[in-house]
This record gives sequence, structure tokens and C-alpha cells, in this order.
Amino acid sequence: MSDPATQRKIVDAASRYSDIDERYYEWEDGLSSAGLSLILPKSNFSTFDWCVTGYHFDQLIGGILTSSEHDIQRRQGNLFAVPDHVLLFIVLVGGLDCQCRGRRFEVGQGDILIQDMSQPISIGIRAGSCGPCTYQYFILPKSSMAFSVDIAPLHGHCLHAASPLNRMLRGHLATMLALFDQMTEMEVKGVGKGASNLIIETLALLSGKALDSPFEHSTKLEQVCLFIESHLATQLTVEILCKRFALSRASLYRLFEPLGGVACFIRNRRLAMAQRMMRDPSMRHLSLSSISRRSGLEPSVLRHHFIQHYGEPPREIRRELRTQFAQRTHAQHEPTHVGWVSTL
Repeated sequence: MSDPATQRKIVDAASRYSDIDERYYEWEDGLSSAGLSLILPKSNFSTFDWCVTGYHFDQLIGGILTSSEHDIQRRQGNLFAVPDHVLLFIVLVGGLDCQCRGRRFEVGQGDILIQDMSQPISIGIRAGSCGPCTYQYFILPKSSMAFSVDIAPLHGHCLHAASPLNRMLRGHLATMLALFDQMTEMEVKGVGKGASNLIIETLALLSGKALDSPFEHSTKLEQVCLFIESHLATQLTVEILCKRFALSRASLYRLFEPLGGVACFIRNRRLAMAQRMMRDPSMRHLSLSSISRRSGLEPSVLRHHFIQHYGEPPREIRRELRTQFAQRTHAQHEPTHVGWVSTL
């Protein structure tokens, strides 16, 4: 039996680090893989405790976290880290105090919190009566959904513990983690693919649409989205889309109004495509002008929107990404969540 844990398992804890500040920054680095930043008063550093066991299932990353109470948030300024992924939190012990889209709500034991990692959220990690907060997490790329599910409206949705969908999904994912060390490499990959499909099916049901053939039986909006996604490098205008899908301009605008407008949607998808190319090690040889061209954006437009959305020009961001990649390549350390998620 091959050992899938060789490069597919992370075990880390605050107890490994004697320096108080290092404990904090190691935890913060892990959170950054989910685009989250840590909020913790300096006075609490000395008592801050955490441990994590992470698993890489090829198409899905999951694990178990236990930590002291603290706050985390994803703001507009740190959305660049992983803008095209879905994140699930499953509470085992304790709870989460959340603020999302102007509302506050609690996520209790057994509940599942769904996050679109391209959207802001604030979360308070709270201990339970029987110990520190413990929760499972699962990350999968939006690209695996092929636009058959619009995750954006589900951001901040809490799937309650008593619901059949929750119990089905929670039981499957818990068993998958528990049996990880007993599986072969091939089994790990197969189980990861199956779990990804189960998550996608669950999200589809929550969105009110069971999956079938995502293009043939999708709504008009989803059909247009799929077309846009596969033609990002080409010219995309309102006239072209209206003609292709027999829509009036007014109808097209109404379709995309919940997504911020058709022009905004196309721009965001192109920015996400450019970002993926910048993060992909196999595309390090591409110039920024080539990346701009492949993503359907003029270099000046790419620069403007990167500064607007991510606070830095693409050249500076790419330099930082190359430095991070070089460090991961040459350092002889265990796998990291940041490295895993960046290539998911």
C-alpha cells in the first residue's frame, strides 16, 4: 500500500513553536490560504493555542482545526489570496459568531457555514462548554463547478445540523478524514473527486436547482456565463451576447443585475483568469502583456483594476508570487496550506 500521507498531510500546532510571536504568525500564515486575516490583541499572544491536521485529496483540501478564541475576517484588501474557491466550516465544538452582508448570525455545533472566498466576512471563533472551538474545513475550486452552481448567493449561508443535507454531507466528510491514513494514493484521489461532486450537488440543491447537464438544462444566465467563461480571451460585447442568445439589451442587463452587471461580471472573470495564470508555476515564463492578452484585457486595464482591487500593480504582485514560489521550491519544509491552495 502506498502512503498518501507523504505529501498530502499536514500536522502542526502552536506547541511546536517556543517563540510566542511565531505561534501567532504561523497560524496567521495558514489563515491566509483562505484569504482570512487574524485579529488578536497582542496581550493574548502568550495564551493563544491552536492545532491543525490538514489533508490534500487532489481536488479538495480538508482538515480539522482546534484553537483558542479569536476573530478572523476577509476584507476587500486581502481577497487576492484565493478569490476563486469555496470554503466550508463544519463546527464540531463551540461556535462561530458571523457578520456577513450586513447581518449577524451564529453557527452552532454541527452547522455548516458556506463561504464564497471572493467575498468579505467576519467570524468570531468561540469556545464551547466542553473545550476550545473545533471545526472541520473543506476548500474546493469554483472551477470544478463549471458555473453549474452560482456560489455567490450562498455566501454566508448556514446549513443547520438537523437538516438531511447537512447530515448526509457531514457524515461523508467526517468518514473521509477519519479513514485518510488507511487509503492508497489512488483511493485518496478517487475519494476527493467523489467528495467534491457531493459538495457541488449539495450546493446545487441549496441554490434550488438539482444538477443535470449544466449547459443544456441550465438557466439562460448560466448559459451566458458558461459562454463568457470559455471566450474570455476573445472580444465580448453586449451586441455579441445578445445575438448569440437571442436576447434584447434590456433582458441581458436584467439577467446580470444580481451579479453587478454584465460588464462587471466579464471584467471580474478576466481578472480571476489573469490571477490564476500569475499564480500558476507552469506559466511563470509568460510576460504580463501575454497574460493580459490571454485574459482579454489591455495591460493598462489589468494594471488599473489590480491596483483598485488588490492594492498593488500586477508586476509587484507577480514579483511577490515568484519569491514565494522560489522559497517553496528550495526550502525543505513540510507541505503548507498556502502552497496547497495556490495550486488547487
